[in-house]
Amino acid sequence: MIIDLFRQGLSPQEIAYYLIIFIFALTLAFSLHEFMHAAVAVWLGDPTPRNMGRLTINPIAHVDPVGTILLLVAGFGWGKPVMYNPRNLHRFKSHRAMNIMVHLAGVTGNFILALLASILSILFGSLYVKFMGSNFEMVFKALMDAFSYTHAFSMMLLAFNLLPIPPLDGFHVLEELLPYKLRSTQGYRKFQMFSPYIIWIVFIVGMFSRISILGYVIGIIQIPFEWLINLISMPFYMLLQMIGL
Repeated sequence: MIIDLFRQGLSPQEIAYYLIIFIFALTLAFSLHEFMHAAVAVWLGDPTPRNMGRLTINPIAHVDPVGTILLLVAGFGWGKPVMYNPRNLHRFKSHRAMNIMVHLAGVTGNFILALLASILSILFGSLYVKFMGSNFEMVFKALMDAFSYTHAFSMMLLAFNLLPIPPLDGFHVLEELLPYKLRSTQGYRKFQMFSPYIIWIVFIVGMFSRISILGYVIGIIQIPFEWLINLISMPFYMLLQMIGL
């Protein structure tokens, strides 16, 4: 993130501009992701997230300082995970289904945010072009950039969390589908303990080699979601053209 901005040779004003936009987009994407985990867990019957102050959009409750700094500086980080007690979930009969709902809640929130941000970026992009040269030009450009990056970061967070590697949501969903006997073995516990280092190794290798395997994988996962967002956004884009924006 910040490293890439310096590599591009931008001016201090441009770096400050994009840094503000990055913080806005990242904060919104992470906060909604964790809030959705908390909201679904509470809706399914567990008061733990509410008792821990996580049933809120307030970023202070969800942002991990170290993870946020690393994300801004190097493009890789994390938020503060929402804790919940699976034993308290009681709205439906299947505990596996309810656990999967909690784990998929975050990426679902990111998809919704990416969709709304895509529509808003189209809107403000159209207004930016229409009012180019006026006093409102920079306002609409800033809003267009803010929601464009919100869309991008939300999609990145969605795809990253779907990776089937502990402690990501994709792994927890897969874990719920595995036999209980397998999940209780020593080999499985070792896999859970050491597999997160895979992400770090792949990321660090990508930084120094400029070959981001992690980025390629995330990009592939994003494809069907981007296609769906483009499909849903198309009528809105056509409407803007019809009204002359």
